[in-house]
Amino acid sequence: MRRTLRTTLALTAVAGVMLALTGASLTGAQAVMQPHQFAPSFVVPPYHEVAPVKTDAQLVAAAAPERAVLAARAKARAAAAAAAKRAAATAHHSYSATSASWSSGRTLNVWTSGFQTQVNECRGGVDLTAAYHTRTVGEHWSCGGASFPETPGATIRFTGLDAGTYRVIGRVATLNAYTAKTNSIPHGYAMLFQTCLNGDSHYTIFIALARVG
Repeated sequence: MRRTLRTTLALTAVAGVMLALTGASLTGAQAVMQPHQFAPSFVVPPYHEVAPVKTDAQLVAAAAPERAVLAARAKARAAAAAAAKRAAATAHHSYSATSASWSSGRTLNVWTSGFQTQVNECRGGVDLTAAYHTRTVGEHWSCGGASFPETPGATIRFTGLDAGTYRVIGRVATLNAYTAKTNSIPHGYAMLFQTCLNGDSHYTIFIALARVG
């Protein structure tokens, strides 16, 4: 009887130990399966796309259209400047030839004094002395200025105002009427004749005259 009780107690103790061990094992397994509650979460940084670095050859190729436009503009400016230069040279040669044909003398009637309004009436020479502060007669190129003699030694006779005979000294100034000042006009001559070369005020010419009669 005692032996049976001892055996029963022993078996009960063993079963308790095994149960305790089994529970501990389950608890450990459950612990292993639990997520890490306090582990720091991994944050993916934002993605920023970086443009690829271009080579020198690619940069040069990309700028080709702009270079072509700039080159075309420069070529157009050069062509315009060359055309203007040729036109001015042609007008000058034409003017010189006309002047030579008048070397034997010509008469110009100075019909009034004033400035642009009177010159625009195209009735002959206009005394511009009050505007230029030096004795000057002016006339539009298309109204007779184109035929005014420029060749040194040619003679010109004025009637009306400033009447007298003058000998041509030559061209003494070419001014831009849009930017020049009155003090840019030559002084010290008995008379100046002013006209715009080929009708272009950018080339306002002054021909000096010496009074000879």
